[in-house]
Amino acid sequence: MRSKLATLFLATMAAGSCIFAAAAPASASDTQVGKRKWISSESGWQRSGVFVEPGDLVRVAHVGGRWTVDHRSFPYVSSRGYPWHIDREIFQGCKILNRHTYGTLIGRINGHVFKVGGATTFRVREEGFLQLRINDGDGCLGDNDGAVRVKVSIIDEG
Repeated sequence: MRSKLATLFLATMAAGSCIFAAAAPASASDTQVGKRKWISSESGWQRSGVFVEPGDLVRVAHVGGRWTVDHRSFPYVSSRGYPWHIDREIFQGCKILNRHTYGTLIGRINGHVFKVGGATTFRVREEGFLQLRINDGDGCLGDNDGAVRVKVSIIDEG
């Protein structure tokens, strides 16, 4: 008798949870499921784990962490990079994107390199893997430290 009651109870609970799951409304976060990834300041281009196709609307956003381009001389910053008054104090021979400050998060799809910063949303022009890194050249990564965590979401598939 006890095992029949237990079986009946479990069956009732399972059926009830299916009804509740089906009746639950979809939230905005359900439509923008994203991949979270740590991007190290000590490595060059790193895969985000997201393959994009032409027409995709992609959002990349900083969700945590800090990094520096020189752990001995400069403070840790977010993926927005250094303010210009600090950037001017850093040796200027290592930037990948010269029009943006050191420490800025940048992205690349195939050969197209662009600023991400704290967050960006963009429409993809060509297919490929989205790669990310700090705005600091390969030959200058030895004194870097830290990492930032980003969330990459395909908001709308083209």
